[in-house]
Amino acid sequence: MPIPHHLLGFLLGLIVFFQPGSQVFAEASTSLQKFNSPIMKIESDKGVFLITTDSGIQWVQVDEAAKIQLKTLDVGDIIDVIVEMRSDNAPPLVKSWKLARSGSSCKVFNGKTCSP
Repeated sequence: MPIPHHLLGFLLGLIVFFQPGSQVFAEASTSLQKFNSPIMKIESDKGVFLITTDSGIQWVQVDEAAKIQLKTLDVGDIIDVIVEMRSDNAPPLVKSWKLARSGSSCKVFNGKTCSP
């Protein structure tokens, strides 16, 4: 049974219509990543800390507002961190974190403020 031309055109139109949206969604969804890791090293003066990921070790950077909070973290703390991946060879930037095992007063950081 031959497929009517108007049905074929309609299906092709649907494919074209939905294609750009799925590409934009894919790009947006890959810019944020979540890692759960012990903190391996902290360099609070530089605003970075080192974690482990599935692909190896990774330096993670915090913005100026969060640098003071790095001083409350300890090596060995278990951190669940959401970062923004950057394409300019800069370390990923922290968006938020939750500490699972820590004596820190900043167990939950939302990118601006802490809560115990």
